[in-house]
Formats: sequence, C-alpha cells, structure tokens
Amino acid sequence: MESVSDLSYNNKTNGYPTSFEFLSSRARLVNGKSVLKASALVAAWDDCTDCSESVVSNGSSGVLSPSTEAEIPDAEFADAGSHMFDLSPSTTNPNQLLLKVHVMEALISGIFSTVSSLKKAYASLQSAHVPLDAERLQLADKAVVTELKRLAALKQSYKERLLLVGSSMAKNNLLDSQEGNDNKQEQPLMSYEAVINSFYSEIQSKNALIDSLQNKLSQVTLKKNKLEKQAKRLEQKVTRESYVDHPVEDSLPSSHLLESAVLGASEASRTFAKLLISLMRIARWDLDAAANSIEPGISYSRMSHKKFVFESYIYQRMLNEFENGSKLSILPQSKEHCFEQFRELRGMNPHTALLSAGGNSFSKYCLGRFLDLVHPKMEESFFGNLDQRNEVMNGLHPQTQFYQNFLKLAKAMWLLHLIAFSFEPHARIFQVKRNTEFSPLYMESLVRIPKSDFGNADVEVPRVGFTVMPGFRVGNTVIKCQVYVLPASSGKP
Repeated sequence: MESVSDLSYNNKTNGYPTSFEFLSSRARLVNGKSVLKASALVAAWDDCTDCSESVVSNGSSGVLSPSTEAEIPDAEFADAGSHMFDLSPSTTNPNQLLLKVHVMEALISGIFSTVSSLKKAYASLQSAHVPLDAERLQLADKAVVTELKRLAALKQSYKERLLLVGSSMAKNNLLDSQEGNDNKQEQPLMSYEAVINSFYSEIQSKNALIDSLQNKLSQVTLKKNKLEKQAKRLEQKVTRESYVDHPVEDSLPSSHLLESAVLGASEASRTFAKLLISLMRIARWDLDAAANSIEPGISYSRMSHKKFVFESYIYQRMLNEFENGSKLSILPQSKEHCFEQFRELRGMNPHTALLSAGGNSFSKYCLGRFLDLVHPKMEESFFGNLDQRNEVMNGLHPQTQFYQNFLKLAKAMWLLHLIAFSFEPHARIFQVKRNTEFSPLYMESLVRIPKSDFGNADVEVPRVGFTVMPGFRVGNTVIKCQVYVLPASSGKP
C-alpha cells in the first residue's frame, strides 16, 4: 500500500480536502428548510465521496484513475440513489422523510468529526517531514489512512441506512421508533468515538514528538555536561595559576582562600593519582585488585571511574588526622602563625618552601606523609629498590623526579592544613559513608546523575559508594565533598 507520506495533498485535484470543500460549497448554496438542505448535501456527498474511497482503495493516492472508475459497478449507486434524491415533501411520507433527515444529520456529524481528526493527522504528517522523523512519520501516515477509511465507511453506512429506510413501507412505524432511539444513542456515540479516535491519534503523535525531544535533550545534556567540565577545569586552572603566581595579600583568612586551597589540593591529588596509575601499569599491577583493596565491592559504571578510588586513597593518607592538626606538633600553635605561614609559603615552589623559615614544619609533614602514602612494596615494585624510603627515614629529601612530584602534592595539602587552622574556630572536615543517600546540598557527584532520579518515587535515591575528596565547613560556608555515586543497578545491599 502506498504511503500517505508520499502524497501531495492540495486543494486543487486530489485527496480528501477537495471532497470536503466541494461538499461544503454545495451545502452553503442551499438556504431552504432542513429537508432541502439534506437533499442538497446528499447530492453533494454522492458526487464527491467517491474520492475518499479511491484514496483508501488505491493506497492513499488521492486520485481516482479511469481504470478504477470502470471497476465500480453502476448498480452500487443505483439502489442508494433511488432513495437519496427522492426527498421532495410532496412525494415522500413525512415520517420517512424525517427519518432520512435524521440519517443525514448523523452523517454530517460523522463527517465533521472525521474531517477534524484527518486535519490533525495530516498536520502531524507534515510536521514529521521537517525535521524528518521516520517513526513519527509512520505513525502519522497510519493515522491519515485510518481517517480516510473511516470516511469511506461513513458513506457505506449512510447508503445502508437509506436502503433500510426505503425497503418497506410496512415497517415504517417500527423503523421510525427504532431510528429515533438509535439517533439519540448512536449520534452521541459516534461523536464520542470520533473524539476518542482523534485523541488517540493526537496521543500517538505527541508520544512520537516526546521521544524525539527526549533524544535531543539527552544529546544536549551530554554536550552541556562536557562543556561544564571543561569550563570548571579552566576555572580551576586560572584560579590555581592566579593563586600561585599572583597571590593576593589578604590580611585575614577567608572562605575564598579556603576554597582556593581546596582547588589546589584537588588538582594536585588528581595529577599524582595519574602518576601512580601509570607507574602501576608499567609495573604490570592488577588495577582491579588494587582498586578493590582500597574500596572493596564497588561496582563501577565505567572502567575509567576507578581513577577516583586512587584519588580517594591519596586524600586518606595526606589528610589523615586532619581534625587533630595532623598530630598538632608540626603545626604552628596559633591561628595567627598558621595564617602567616600560609601567606609565606603559597607563592613559593616546594624546594624554596623547604628552606624557608616555616619550612621545618613543612619538611616534617613531607617526610611523614611520604612514608604513609608510598608503601614499601609499592616503591620496590615501581623502582626495584627502597632507596627513596631509606633517605626519607634518615630525614633527607630525595632528588628523584617521583619525589619532586610528591612535594607538589604535599605542598598543596599542607597549605590546606594551614588555612583551615587559621580560622577561629578552625575549619571542620567531613566525609560521608558508603550507602548514604546522595544529597546535592553538601555533596558533589564526580559522575553524572540523571535529574529524573531526584523526586521520582519509582526510582531509588542515588547512594554514595565512597568519598573521594572530603568537604569542609567554616562558619556558614560549606565546601561540598566530592563523592562517587553508585550506579542505579547497584542499589542498597
């Protein structure tokens, strides 16, 4: 069957719109009583509805070919015609005439309902072409064909009713009674069915449009997330460079300085985690086993997400006992001294910081954290010896490239300690446990969470797998902790 989507519906030569306009124009020429109006509409309908039947029978072509006209028996219209045109009040029984008028009124109601549905279906068909949506196009195509078939069925039903009306004068009284009841019941029923079918077609069209828009929304959301990540990285880079190269001489500790220190620590942790992962791969480590030893039983939605567990490991080691000032003995004893040392060290490179007036505390922090972070088996696997560890245990700072990278990490973490303890009361650190319900108020997910997962009773609330970077709270300012959210399929154990 030829697709309706391939047709050209216009108001000149083909299709149902031509038939309907012809019918309407014929009806408007009659200004007499209802009987004469019905007679005129009958004649108009008989002249034009062959077009709609041709549209359906010829695969929605909208054109009645000569060969098709030859195939339609003249007798098909003869019986109905004998009853259609004999509607003169002088020659027709009044009851029978009234019954025919009711039949015509029901027909007209059905025609307008069907035309309304057809108009909506055809509009959907047109909108499905630009932009081209194959699924929506197919649904609209079927809807148009359905309405054309319904139009043809209206004509057939009309003929059958007229034949029943004129079949026997002896049955006139019975027919009058039944037809009156039928008109009262069937006319509203036909209207309701037409409205329901119209709504159904519209629902199908809207569903197709919704699916199309949802696909577009998903694509736009992915692009938006990528752009947001790029913008955030650029912002962090600019902030960090400004923070290191052009430090602002703040006279008092502020939440802005704390946020800058957290950004610096986050970038340093990410960089050192990449270094550890690359060394593990060179040493042929089983990264799955290594990740599982840090956070057991985590189901990752992507393999690349395992990098977050190594960042988490770095934070655990470098910020251990943060609340106690990392064993207080190495921190300045007052908040003023902490802030003074923070201002002094933040613009220095790690080597210069080690030699500065406040370098003694920083040096102790570096030596202690290196032993906590780099396990002896890890160092031996990476470098084949424990030379760096031995130097550190003797109070020396190795000159290896690996240790220089570690010093950059240590400096960022040390500055975070200093600024946190410059406040009164000092900044508090916090993290969340596994399977805690995700809350955007004080958590930031490192993986995308669909917005549909929030506020939807049918979807389980996302849960935290582990904390990557802890959060900080000072006064009324909360710096969100960064967490890895479990995939939706993982659920709660």
